[in-house]
This record gives sequence, structure tokens and C-alpha cells, in this order.
Amino acid sequence: MSECFKFPAELTIYEVQDVHTELSAFLEGKQSVGLDLSQVEELDSAGIQLTVWLVNHCRTTGVQINALTLSDLLTARLTLLNVSLAAPNKSEP
Repeated sequence: MSECFKFPAELTIYEVQDVHTELSAFLEGKQSVGLDLSQVEELDSAGIQLTVWLVNHCRTTGVQINALTLSDLLTARLTLLNVSLAAPNKSEP
């Protein structure tokens, strides 16, 4: 069973550095994780950048994301920006 990282309610430029530090430590040595962003109520571009970085970081390091729960606010902002956190389709050679 994978551990779950719960994000704070505020994910703005003021919190991102601390959250990034916590995330980096949390991800260390993990093969699979859960990510709970369901409580994010305040968000700016730094928070969106951190979210996108996190998903890409997990992909490139081989950490499997077993559960990814987004708040309505984060979902709306990602949709507005046309950003998908879903894994890209892999075409067969």
C-alpha cells in the first residue's frame, strides 16, 4: 500500500517552497504514492507549477501515482489552462 501526501489548503507562492521541500523528502525512496490535493482552496501559478512538476517528476523517476485527488478549484484552473495530468498515451512501435 502506498503512502499519501496531503497538500495544504493554500498552495501559493508563499507556501510552494516549503511544500516542495516536504514533497522531495516524502518521495525519497518511494515506488508508489497517493497525492491528495482535494483540500486546496487557494492557488496561484506557483501552485500549478508545483503540481505539474510533481506529476512529471514522478513519471521521470518511476514513482507510480496510485491515487491523485484534485480539488474543484485545481481541476477548474488546470482545465482553463488546458493542462492534463493524465499519463500520455504510449504508441506501440
